[in-house]
Amino acid sequence: MTPPSLADAPALPSSTGREGWGVAATGLAGLCLVLTGMRHGLHVGLTVGLVAAVILLPLWVPWLRSSRWVTVISALAGVAAVSSVWLTLWHSDSRSVTRAGLAESVFLGLGLACGIGAVLWARSRMSVALVGGLFGFGMLLGINPGGGMFAESPWRFGFALPVTVMVLSFASRWRRRWVDVVLVLALAGVNAINGGRSSSAILLLVALLVAWQSWGKPRTSGFAAFRTVVLFGALAVATYLALQAAILEGALGEGAQDRTELQLQTSGTLITGGRPEIGATLALIGGAPGGFGGGITPSMADLLVAKTGMAALGYDPNNGYVENYMFGSGFELHSVIGDFWAWYGLPGLALAVLLAIFFVSRVSKLATTRTASALVLFLAIKSMWDLMFSPAETSLTTLILGVGLLAPLAAPLVPAAAEPATRRP
Repeated sequence: MTPPSLADAPALPSSTGREGWGVAATGLAGLCLVLTGMRHGLHVGLTVGLVAAVILLPLWVPWLRSSRWVTVISALAGVAAVSSVWLTLWHSDSRSVTRAGLAESVFLGLGLACGIGAVLWARSRMSVALVGGLFGFGMLLGINPGGGMFAESPWRFGFALPVTVMVLSFASRWRRRWVDVVLVLALAGVNAINGGRSSSAILLLVALLVAWQSWGKPRTSGFAAFRTVVLFGALAVATYLALQAAILEGALGEGAQDRTELQLQTSGTLITGGRPEIGATLALIGGAPGGFGGGITPSMADLLVAKTGMAALGYDPNNGYVENYMFGSGFELHSVIGDFWAWYGLPGLALAVLLAIFFVSRVSKLATTRTASALVLFLAIKSMWDLMFSPAETSLTTLILGVGLLAPLAAPLVPAAAEPATRRP
C-alpha cells in the first residue's frame, strides 16, 4: 500500500520559481539545511548554522506563521532565551556566573527557533525526502571523530543518527511501507550489534507503527487519534519489555547484558538505573522550582541536593561524573526537560512540555490518517526520548528537524520583497 505524501510541496511550485531567484533561493535553503545539521561551533554555542539562518532571516521568518504550533514554539524559545539572562542575573548574588554558559543557553534557544524556520522554508521549496537527506548529510559532516565516546563506538556515538535520517529520507521518496519496514529493521539490527539499546528499541517501535498503518482505513476523528495514542503507548511498553528480556538473555551481546543487569540491580528499573539524573532533576526542582539560568554555576548546596536525589534511586553519586560532567561548569541534567528547566526556568519547562504535546498530537493524527512515514515516526519517537533522557545540546538537531517536518505546512502571506519568485498562485 502506498501512503499519501506528508505535506510535500513541489520543489519549485511556479514557472518563475524555476529560474533566476527561485533556483538561487532553493540552493540557499539547501545550504542552510546542511549547515544547521552540522552544528559546527564558532564560539561558546554560536554555530555556523545559526549565523546562516540569521543572515537569511528575511527569507524564512514568514514561514514561522505557517503553523500555530511553530508560532508558539518559536515564541516560547525566544522567551526562554530572555529568561535565561534574567534568571542568571537573579541568582548571580548567591552563585558564580559563567558568561560562556549563558551564551550557550541563549544561542541554543535561538538556534531552535531559527532552525525550525529554516527547515519550514526549505520544505516549501523541496520535497520532504530532500529536506531530510540534506539535513542528515549535514549531521554526518558534523561528526567529531576526536570525541571520547566516538572512539568507544563510532557507529553508536557518531554515524547512527545521521545515517538513519538519510536512509529513512531516501525511503520516504519511494512511499512504500514495505521499503520503510525493511530498512528500519536493518538499521535496528546494526544498532543492536553495536550495543545501541535505546536506538534499537526506537527503530523496532517505528517498524511496528509503519506496519500497523497498513491495516484499517484512514480516520480523522479525535477519538480515533486518542485510540492511536493509547495503542502507541501499549506498543512502546511491550517493545521496552521485550527488548529488556532479549538483552538479559544476551541477544545484544555480553556488554549490553552486563550494563542492563547492573542498572536493574541499582534501582529496580532499566529507566532509572540507566538515567539516575532523573533523581537529581526532581530533587533540584523541589528545592528551586523557578530554575537557575544558563550562566549559573551550581553551588555546593545544589550539588548536595542533586546527589541526595540520585542516591534515593540507589545510585552512588560520589564520582567524577556528577562533579565534573553534570555540575562542573553548569547544570547538565541529561534530559531536554531538565536542561530547559534549569537554564530557562518555567518558560523552558513550558517549551519542553509543548514540544512533547506537539509530537504526540502530530504523530497520532498522521498515523490515524495512515500518512506517517518511517522518517517522521522515527524523528517524533526519538525526540520524545530525547526530551526525557538526552542532553539538550545533543538533541537540538533532532528536535529542529522533527518539528520542521511534522508541523502542518500552509503557505503564509509572504511579502513580495521577501520571496518574489516563489509565491503560490
